[in-house]
Amino acid sequence: MAQSTPRPDELLTAEQAAATLGIQPGTWRSYAARGQAPPGRKIGGKRRWTRAEIEHHRDHPPSANPARLGRPPGATDTQPRRPSLAARRAEEVAARLATGETLTTEQVMTTYGVTERTAQRLLQRARMGS
Repeated sequence: MAQSTPRPDELLTAEQAAATLGIQPGTWRSYAARGQAPPGRKIGGKRRWTRAEIEHHRDHPPSANPARLGRPPGATDTQPRRPSLAARRAEEVAARLATGETLTTEQVMTTYGVTERTAQRLLQRARMGS
């Protein structure tokens, strides 16, 4: 079955589409430019959308598509990521504190080559156990 051309009174401007969705016209234009909205059609130099396209977009927003969640297609880093350097250092400091060793800010600064504030944060994180 061939798709018929929509009647002019069925077509909505960006302003009308945005009002239907409860967003600003600039936001709707931005979605369309990024491919997050139906492409519509250009008539008289202006882009227009059918009411059905707008309602479908409202009922099925791009973020509701589970295929678009998670890592992008082709991602090769499927292994869990390592803890951050700060987390690993805090674990080391926590292990040293657990043995009964007393660590000062200056010792942490010297051992890890960090600033005083970073050393304080490492000690605090190690004492909190995170």
